[in-house]
Amino acid sequence: MNGLFLLGFLSTALSAFTQPKLELLDSIPGKYTHFSVDNFGRIYLSNRDVMLQFSSSCDTLFSASLKQLQPTSLESSKSFRTLVFDQERSVIHFFDNTLTDIHGQIDLFNYDIRQPWLVCESFAGNTFWILDVGTMRLIKMNEKLELVTQTDNLATLFHNKTMPVQMVESNDRLYIAIPEAGVAVFDVFGTFIRMVPCKPERISVVDKYLLVRTGTVVTAIETENFFDSGHSYVLPEGATEFSFMHEKVYFLCEQALYVGRYKFE
Repeated sequence: MNGLFLLGFLSTALSAFTQPKLELLDSIPGKYTHFSVDNFGRIYLSNRDVMLQFSSSCDTLFSASLKQLQPTSLESSKSFRTLVFDQERSVIHFFDNTLTDIHGQIDLFNYDIRQPWLVCESFAGNTFWILDVGTMRLIKMNEKLELVTQTDNLATLFHNKTMPVQMVESNDRLYIAIPEAGVAVFDVFGTFIRMVPCKPERISVVDKYLLVRTGTVVTAIETENFFDSGHSYVLPEGATEFSFMHEKVYFLCEQALYVGRYKFE
């Protein structure tokens, strides 16, 4: 979703004079665990040990067997690769845009990472982030699996013993969602900036807004000053993951991935 569309979306969402109406455009039936959408609108879905790629019009393009890999998360924010993370086995795997293996399975234990909990892409070079809760470190590694930077002593962020559920980098900032605590914000060097108080279950960042889902309500928070913008919208009941891209909303439910858009009357 581009910035102009989002600005128009947020300026009218749930105002006193209008209510957003969700218009469904398409769907991909099936029981999927995770999804991601790349810059070209291609959709990536995981179902146990299988990953599928669909075009922007929801036509099947490629599929790949993940073998023993069971994705905890997948991210295709870089148009040339998809990052798959298996938290239980502490393994990551990169695939190109035809779902062809790039490096094979990478066991993070072999790189002195004790308990990798979350992994996400970074846009400062060909790098990626790892949150290691075993040592309470935030680590950035490059494509050669060399350490670029790390932040130690993160234990104070998890003082309520609630483990983080998601990590996303956007616009030179890293966001970590911690239920019952808020969203921890870091810069691209891993320096802690602030905690945004909220109760995030899932997050997304679009343009200058941090989108925080709590239950079925998604609240938009301005990333310039981290004030609640006063705008929110409601996802369908049962939606687990969501994404706004290409002027569309994508949300994952038990029986399908749905593609739609919000209209204001």
